[in-house]
Amino acid sequence: MDDMIGGDLSKVSARTAFNAMKQGDEVGAQVVDEYISYLSCGIVNMINIFQPAILCIGGGICNEGETLLAPVRAFIDREQYAMNSAKKTKVCKAQLGNDAGIIGAALLGKQ
Repeated sequence: MDDMIGGDLSKVSARTAFNAMKQGDEVGAQVVDEYISYLSCGIVNMINIFQPAILCIGGGICNEGETLLAPVRAFIDREQYAMNSAKKTKVCKAQLGNDAGIIGAALLGKQ
């Protein structure tokens, strides 16, 4: 992992651990696993509380696609209260990605 950032911690981002994991770095894989665990726990709590039809994950890290979403969905399937219900929350990548907050804020100003 140090090769990717050249020892400069200011170059570390959320994507650094995913890139390290993809290159076979064990510590990078552990960081990703822990990140996904915490993220999944938060998401399943939101689903259990609000029971939305769909929940979109945005931000730059959502560009990891199924590397991120598949284990999150697996965790949700195991832990959500409605696991035996036909109605399930769909978890997907936000179509606007990292720009969703900016676009939403701009639209609020037009009201």
